[in-house]
Amino acid sequence: MYDDDTWQTVVELAAIAARPVHQRFSRFVEFEDLKQSACEYAVRRKDKVSEYLDREDPGAVRQGEAAMITFLRRHCERVARKEKATALGYRMEDEYFYRPALLEALIKVWGSGDKDSANQVLDPAEMGGRRKKLANEGNDLLAMIADVDAAMSKLDARTYGIISLRYVNEATLQDIGDQWGISAQRVDQLIERGMRQLVKALGGRSPY
Repeated sequence: MYDDDTWQTVVELAAIAARPVHQRFSRFVEFEDLKQSACEYAVRRKDKVSEYLDREDPGAVRQGEAAMITFLRRHCERVARKEKATALGYRMEDEYFYRPALLEALIKVWGSGDKDSANQVLDPAEMGGRRKKLANEGNDLLAMIADVDAAMSKLDARTYGIISLRYVNEATLQDIGDQWGISAQRVDQLIERGMRQLVKALGGRSPY
């Protein structure tokens, strides 16, 4: 077991990690249950606790605590998703998460409107379990494109335009910056932020 100070830190970080997950899955799991599960997970993963919390430099301590929160939050999300699946009667393997590379390719197909080119655009390695469906079930690709269309519609006009230029028209960061009157670095920042927004709208990053 840990010393009192370390354990108190673990408990505090577990609460921080559990809270945003509980806010999203409050219908299916209690906050205290998530927090307790995170603490129990920390006990089983003493290697990670030591890696993240056994630090002395103040800056390193903050980084380690942030990493520990992320580590525990992913565990909490796995627990919450399992509870949701049980409550709603579906299997965990039915869940699907959009990897960034797949999302970029889908945006290209979405923007071009050429769904016949999907097999050339979409990397089988990025399709995961859906790759086989793509060859046999056109509706699966149509559903994914519809997901992307709905997510894109939630972006502000500038981010929508910049992401479209980048992944549909394959414009360079500098060309996009020239069109919008901003630096290439700023374009890159806006794209990164916009892609995070899209991933969140599409269900979030995989906790696995």
